[in-house]
Amino acid sequence: MLRRPGVAAALWLAIGPAHSPAHHSRAHFSADLVELTGQLVGVDWRNPHVLFTLRVTDPSGEDALWRLEGSSIYNLQRVGVTRDLFATGAIIRVSGHASTRRDREMLANTVRFADGSETLLWNNRSLHEDPVAPPDTLAENKGIFRVWSTPRERSRVTHLPFTAAAIAARGAWDPLDNFATRCEQEGMPRIMLNPHPFEFVDRGDEITLRTELYDIERVIHMDRSAPPPGQPSSHLGYSVGTWDGGSLVVETTLIDWPFFDNAGTPQSEQVEILEQFTPSSDQGRLDFHITITDPETFTEPATIRGHWLALGETILRYDCQAR
Repeated sequence: MLRRPGVAAALWLAIGPAHSPAHHSRAHFSADLVELTGQLVGVDWRNPHVLFTLRVTDPSGEDALWRLEGSSIYNLQRVGVTRDLFATGAIIRVSGHASTRRDREMLANTVRFADGSETLLWNNRSLHEDPVAPPDTLAENKGIFRVWSTPRERSRVTHLPFTAAAIAARGAWDPLDNFATRCEQEGMPRIMLNPHPFEFVDRGDEITLRTELYDIERVIHMDRSAPPPGQPSSHLGYSVGTWDGGSLVVETTLIDWPFFDNAGTPQSEQVEILEQFTPSSDQGRLDFHITITDPETFTEPATIRGHWLALGETILRYDCQAR
């Protein structure tokens, strides 16, 4: 159990091997593990990542403020981590990864409270539990038209044969100043590979595909097989869909989003994306298969396969706020 020191707690560091943060936009954090004990003096509960301010005291008695970064609100709330757990004035112990580019900034993994309990603020998907009583999807008979969630074990099969030029271009990526840190809405196909919920909404000649991340809505046109003449490019491109048995097949072109991922890998306006979404027989699982063709990014078509689950979740307001 954590002992309660004075108003300003002692700073202590324990450096050792640790898994480096997996999120590419967090690449400026060290792989070494750092532990701090201090007083929680600020909580900024917002997207894209919750922020905490910790007052610590070094061995010489000098106070310093550390900025701690956790995961997104959705990822935290899904495992039961809510705003009310963090009382300003509390003494907490935090372990995480210090920034290599900014002083007194940490990607926070674990918080231990005074009663000895712990919670994870990052890399917490291993704690995600599927609901004890999932919705009766077969009785609901909604097919694809529901909210779909990333499963606890986010296993994907990928084939990403990057060109040498695409890999080399990552060297120009700035982990501190990019579309993610500026809260700019992402484009295709990156937006489809995030861990937040998705929802398909039937609107007759159109299907709206909503994603909680950035509050984005894609339009899939079901009444045509190609974009109309003169259609301009956009970050999400122009999507046309068709039914192949029980599968929704979507072709997207006219994409001008310049990045394949959030590690600085570029993509060109030649990119074309083919998606196939297939619900299971009990309608509780949705398998997806994405094929990305871009001769400037890949030596041959890239593929990503995975699945989502019907967990009875809802799409929440994301309201991204830049730092």
